[in-house]
Amino acid sequence: MRVRYFLLALVASLSCLLLSAAPGQAQFGLDNLPLSNILDDEVDISAPPLPIEPSAVRLDGRFLFRTAAVDGISAEARAKEISHRLQTYAAQHSSEVIDWRTDPGTNQPIIFTGDQFLMTVTSADVALAGATPVNVRADELKAILTEALDYYQYERQPEVVQQRLRWAGGLLLLMVFLSRGLYQLHHWLSNAPEVDETSVQGVVVKQMIMWRQAKRIYELKHWFFWLGELLIWGGGSFIILGLSPYTRVWQQPLIQILKVPLRIAIALAVSYAIIHFGDIVIDRLFLTIYGQTLPSSLRTQRASLRFSTFSQVAKSILVAIIIIVCILVILAIINIDLGPLLASAGIIGLALSLASQSLLKDIINGFMILMEDHYGIGDVVVIGDMSGFVETMNLRITQLRNEEGRLITIPNGQITVVQNLSKEWSRVDLKIPVALDDDIDQALELIKRVADKMSHDAIWETLILEEPLLLGVDNIDHTGATVRLWIKTQPLKQWEVAREYRRRLKIAFETANLDFGVPKQVIHMMTPEHPAVSPLEPDSQPPPL
Repeated sequence: MRVRYFLLALVASLSCLLLSAAPGQAQFGLDNLPLSNILDDEVDISAPPLPIEPSAVRLDGRFLFRTAAVDGISAEARAKEISHRLQTYAAQHSSEVIDWRTDPGTNQPIIFTGDQFLMTVTSADVALAGATPVNVRADELKAILTEALDYYQYERQPEVVQQRLRWAGGLLLLMVFLSRGLYQLHHWLSNAPEVDETSVQGVVVKQMIMWRQAKRIYELKHWFFWLGELLIWGGGSFIILGLSPYTRVWQQPLIQILKVPLRIAIALAVSYAIIHFGDIVIDRLFLTIYGQTLPSSLRTQRASLRFSTFSQVAKSILVAIIIIVCILVILAIINIDLGPLLASAGIIGLALSLASQSLLKDIINGFMILMEDHYGIGDVVVIGDMSGFVETMNLRITQLRNEEGRLITIPNGQITVVQNLSKEWSRVDLKIPVALDDDIDQALELIKRVADKMSHDAIWETLILEEPLLLGVDNIDHTGATVRLWIKTQPLKQWEVAREYRRRLKIAFETANLDFGVPKQVIHMMTPEHPAVSPLEPDSQPPPL
């Protein structure tokens, strides 16, 4: 419903804008709006190659034609002087008389505004127009200047000024409707469900991938919303500036000031969008390959972890490529010659390889870890004295999230020994102390019975892969007889199974009146054959001297 109202408001605004044109003046209607040629000097395909350096001649900020340097005067200085003469003549004369004649000394056409000299049509000017005959170029410039002066007078008519004011109001109203509609659309799309929890329930890695995709999509929507707001208000304000001849002169300086920053911003925005789109496409691609190419018998948790890890590495490579390309584009925008830079890339690469041996070691070791499947995203590993859940992995670093929520970053080159606690399957290793005074056979039978019953439970049988293995009495000491039990589980499920088994075993021991072993100490009191007489006893005699 909100989208429908937004479209209706857009159509109404456009209709008001089109109907506001004054009748009988179609020759200067929307088709001749002075915004259509504001950037003509940027896209002219007929511009000659160097060394001719052209510059634009303008009237009221509207592009008219190009001119070249002559007799030591730069093209920019010459174009500014011609524009100033033309602007002065247009402001002082209501009738437009443009003509040209050939200079007998130089045999070059000279263009006059009334009886005032405007410019000389040089061979370089003719070359800019595509090597047409000099007389033909002079006639073309005469027609262009005559039309420009006509339009100069037309734009200052009271009815035209009122018309442009109506256009500016209509555009401002349209900008408000577009901005409001974009906000409502963004709000509506942000409230839409992003993840289908039922399709990935119980699969931790897929849940992470889908959550990451939803986050990327939300970031892209938010980014496109702000980009749309910037285009609406920035572009609309720029167009409104061009509606009036009194404000149009600000357009060209504004373009010159913002030309390089805008190009850099566009390069950064495109790179940002490509990186986010690439993340989404790579995740979807790997999920599709995982779901369609692998048979159901091979769609294990391990395979899912492997696909997730490869997806993460592919995205890191994509980010590196996009960043390098973006840097090269920005260098080209700020007029840095990339030829020598690219030619010396080999030497720079050799120098970097010598200076960054640790980085190369990290990348090579990360590649070997990935290929040999030491671990992947979603595994629980112990690396040195650090342990945790593998949250991020690429060719350079591995990031672990420990039980306290701390993010641990380890360079791959420093990883030598890895303990993977969740590859293919996991194991519950329980050491149960039984009191020395209790019947050990009864305790062994009870421990095995509780484990077997749990392995056949409807909830836990999917997590326990094999029958529990009771190894027997593993040790006897002052704490009691230590019974050892193994339970093979699915990856990352050993802690859940162990906690539930301990709870059930505690209840079973209490029901059977069995005790867990606790440390014991025995104190022996030694009595002497001739105890000393206490001085506190009344009948005691002092010892003989």
